[in-house]
Amino acid sequence: MSHPGPLPAHDKRRRNAPTIPSVTLNANGPSTPPPEIPKWVVLNKAGLKWWKWAWRTPQACGWGTNVGFESLVSRRAMLEDDLDALERANTDVVDMSELLDQLEQGESIRWLFQRLAAMSSGRLGLMKEMRELDDRLGLSPKGLANLRWVIVEDTSVEDEETAAADEAAADEVQAQRERRERLAAGDA
Repeated sequence: MSHPGPLPAHDKRRRNAPTIPSVTLNANGPSTPPPEIPKWVVLNKAGLKWWKWAWRTPQACGWGTNVGFESLVSRRAMLEDDLDALERANTDVVDMSELLDQLEQGESIRWLFQRLAAMSSGRLGLMKEMRELDDRLGLSPKGLANLRWVIVEDTSVEDEETAAADEAAADEVQAQRERRERLAAGDA
């Protein structure tokens, strides 16, 4: 089995720079408070907690006040409430099965109730939807890469963008200088 080798240094300049630039996000998250929860969204305790957490992440700098992202963040927060409700319902089934434990066949019935609750609860489907939304929101490494977002430490995002633009301009000047030198060498 062949190994791909070491990864390139992050700060090394590439000659074949990507055509779609990366967006840098402040590691401290946005400096503004979270937006209001949309009126069509009803969140319970778990969903509210997740909403507040999500809008403090560095990725929230990339979401801004884009309505599309607010909708995705809202859907993801509602899934937290759904998962909490399923876990509470599963606990109720376990409590009921504990009553059955007092019977002779309690252990096998208890196992059956737990399996049925796990299969019928839709937990797997919820977890899959959560993972997909996390990817679309940039909350996973895959999502960060797909959105071309890079989280930077303790620097302003504007300074990073200005530095990247300056570096690109310097690269272009250097490339033009090299072209002129090649043309001059070919004419001489």
